[in-house]
Amino acid sequence: MTSRRGIFALSFCMVLLFSVLSNRSAAADEEHFLDYSEDNFKVAFMSGNLTASVTHDYPRVVFYHSSDPFSPTFEVGFPKMYIFNDSNGDGQFALSEMQYVIWLDENHVLWNVSTLEFEHEPVAGEYAHFRMNATLALYDDMENETVAVADWANITFWFRISENDVAHTNSYGSYVIKGKTDLSINFTIEVIKETNFSGIVVEQLLQGGGSTYMFSLKQKGAVSDVVDRMVSSRFDERVNGTDFTNTFNDTSLPDQEISYAKEDGTVQAYYWWDSEPSISLNGSERAAPLNCTFFTTGTGMLLHSAYTVSNDTGCIYQESSIGLDESAFVGKITNWIRDNIAIVIAVVVVIIAAVGAAIYIAKYRKHTDVDSAKNNGSSEKKPDEP
Repeated sequence: MTSRRGIFALSFCMVLLFSVLSNRSAAADEEHFLDYSEDNFKVAFMSGNLTASVTHDYPRVVFYHSSDPFSPTFEVGFPKMYIFNDSNGDGQFALSEMQYVIWLDENHVLWNVSTLEFEHEPVAGEYAHFRMNATLALYDDMENETVAVADWANITFWFRISENDVAHTNSYGSYVIKGKTDLSINFTIEVIKETNFSGIVVEQLLQGGGSTYMFSLKQKGAVSDVVDRMVSSRFDERVNGTDFTNTFNDTSLPDQEISYAKEDGTVQAYYWWDSEPSISLNGSERAAPLNCTFFTTGTGMLLHSAYTVSNDTGCIYQESSIGLDESAFVGKITNWIRDNIAIVIAVVVVIIAAVGAAIYIAKYRKHTDVDSAKNNGSSEKKPDEP
């Protein structure tokens, strides 16, 4: 009997141990290079020092430096698209050339959002990605809510973060999307109904929080190959009318870049896009001609990417990414205190002096009030009182 109980106990312990080990193994299998969360409104990535939330109401990324307590938030979103006819033949888009508008917000579009998935590639290592896709309609103008052309095109956005750096190549050269702290944003526009137009425009809204209200644009210079053009978002250039826009002078680099910067030029974040998007027509793929223009709104920048395409149905593919410039952040509060120790000491000394002065004044006033009360009491006594 005792032997049977011993065998049973041993068997039970072995089963329990196997269960614990299996659970630990399963937990280990579920560990990833980043943390994430999903709800009905957004997908949030927490990777390295990057926290990036992708919203479901329309394709938009709000991101910041996770460990810097003073990090502002940065934003890039895709609120609208346009169909335009190039009336002046310059290949660039101005709002006055709009033929149709395509809204990308949830009030006009039903977005299908996939769940976040983890996969693996030899170079990228593990990567996390999810998809947003919808069918788009054309509207006559910005005010008219009547659909002019239903089911004009399908659009799909992919959002992805990789564990390792990934190099991308086009005819201009190669560029790198960094692992953990760069989020790539790829979209495909599949036109399924022909319309009479010169091109398709994708609008991007860029905004920087706090003191990061400047934008540094890498531009083709008159003398040097690349110059940094500083633009303030605090001026609303829309007062110049719908014909007004600024030309984004593309460089010969494999990717184009707009950085979020402070007034002194310190870059904290960036938005990049591939210099050579592609278009697939009638089974053949080629580079899609791309011209970019922009203007500021008082709170941010509207960047317009105009793809010169024919009236045929086909697919346009564009790759872009957002990321952080780690050198512009303090990382942790202890690092900030160490780097600014002189300021911290001065502030502490001022606070101590102010508190000491306040205590001294309070005691002095109390002592003065007591003396005044004694003097008043003495003066109120009658002459014959002792």
